[in-house]
Amino acid sequence: MNPIVLPPSTHGTAVFIVGAGPTGLATALLMDRFEIPFVVVERNAGLTDHPRARGTWVRTMELFRQWGIERQVKARGLPDDANGFAFVESIAGDEIGRVPREIDYGQTPAWKCTVSQDAVEDELYQAVRGSKWGKVLFETEFVRYEERGDGVQVVTRDVGTEAQTTWTAAYLVAADGAGSSVRRMMDIQMNGPASLALMNNDFWEGDLSHIPSVRQVGVFRVMPGDRSVPGGAVLNTNGADRWLTVTRVGDGNEAMPPMRSDEEVVKLARAHSGVPNLDVKIISRSAWRVSKQVAERYARGRAFLVGDAAHRFPPTGGYGMNTGIQDAHNLAWKLSMVLRGQAGSALLDSYDSERRPIGQANADFSHGNTMRFVQLEEAYRAKNLQAIEFWIKDTFHHSHSIGLGLGFSYEDGAVIPDGTAPRGLTLSRYDPTDRPGARFPHFWLDLARQHSTLDLFDRDFVLVHGPQSADWAAVARDVGGRLGVRVATHQLPSVDSRDGLDMGLHGAVLVRPDGHVAWRMPWVPTDPSGELGKALTRILRRPESVA
Repeated sequence: MNPIVLPPSTHGTAVFIVGAGPTGLATALLMDRFEIPFVVVERNAGLTDHPRARGTWVRTMELFRQWGIERQVKARGLPDDANGFAFVESIAGDEIGRVPREIDYGQTPAWKCTVSQDAVEDELYQAVRGSKWGKVLFETEFVRYEERGDGVQVVTRDVGTEAQTTWTAAYLVAADGAGSSVRRMMDIQMNGPASLALMNNDFWEGDLSHIPSVRQVGVFRVMPGDRSVPGGAVLNTNGADRWLTVTRVGDGNEAMPPMRSDEEVVKLARAHSGVPNLDVKIISRSAWRVSKQVAERYARGRAFLVGDAAHRFPPTGGYGMNTGIQDAHNLAWKLSMVLRGQAGSALLDSYDSERRPIGQANADFSHGNTMRFVQLEEAYRAKNLQAIEFWIKDTFHHSHSIGLGLGFSYEDGAVIPDGTAPRGLTLSRYDPTDRPGARFPHFWLDLARQHSTLDLFDRDFVLVHGPQSADWAAVARDVGGRLGVRVATHQLPSVDSRDGLDMGLHGAVLVRPDGHVAWRMPWVPTDPSGELGKALTRILRRPESVA
């Protein structure tokens, strides 16, 4: 690998990351995997102790499997069969309807997990804390940054001593959440409504393990028969005694009302649980606004937005944290190749063109889920049984969303379109494809079902080819040698279009380090080395003369 040239400074690094939430920590973990020096700063004294987001979806779990933390995360989540919705008058009371769990049809090596954000953050941090390539600094507040020619200068403040430190870095990554101060300094506006509703989160402890449904249901949507009791969602965090109650307390345009008293929280928990004398212990509480916003751009100069700093979704659907971690996955390999001189800096422009449309699509999906619940609650208040049945059935599309989670594709960016038409998404069904821009399909490479095609894609480009193709291995060595970029190869023993492989027996696809197809050649061209060289040069935004 080419050496990384750091800005001269006693406090210098390659990538400076603001925020140690799940997206910031995922960015740090990826920098470690790419052997890129990094620093993460977090103004809080430690990780969150509040569940916040709750759900790590399929694509994110695939990444966790690759990063070696899938088992640890799953051990802290609910069982696989406890991810459905139940619509109830109370958890122990009458059940109105249920949406069953989403079925794993074997299209991924790592199924989704219902697990809270605090557990995910902790596992990401444990994977990063011992890195020899970087460090995480708590109680360190971002103050300001300034772009200077070949890098950025960042000023931080020690929360305890108020002493300031000046850092130099090649690039800045803003993972500092919805109220991102870095984004404001970047002068990037958010598009969309900032406040759709006012919400309270009450995280509490109460043993409900004696109720059978708590081992089968991920979310209880509580619609009390008593109109004096606010409805809401009770999120199952451990299948026994820890619950997150989410309730709407305002329409969004007014000021945030005062938080409930401890007595009110206990009373609401007992009403929602249906256990009048339940012993309730309050763990933590928070108030927040539902937003549907996407940044007008994801980058300016050498600074990049990831996660909630780039997009703010309603929590209905669980795509906020997952989209952020996948933002980091998209950006990391590009930063690595640019820092090593293997790609032109224009490659980083593709981060915005690829991820911003995904952010908007996930924002729209999440908002649609919110509006479905509004319709359902109106139907319940009107006691319209037919409408209630319709909206409960339609909630199937809320939690059965593998088509959105795996089927998204990059149409414009570090990909070379091959002229085939884009494929539409079906929320509840994933149709694998090796079309440029798509995630390469998963299938097992061994009878023991331990090694997936997805395991091929991590730090390098990989040329995957059919069993009767040209000598693509020699072509990859030739092109990689000329461009100074390692291109690994893998020959498939068979190619079946039913697996989503349209490359054919003689063709090949070039897959990026993030597992998305960059280029497809379904036949043997006259000059394989020339074609691959031109493709990789174009993807990496390199001068044409080096191809």
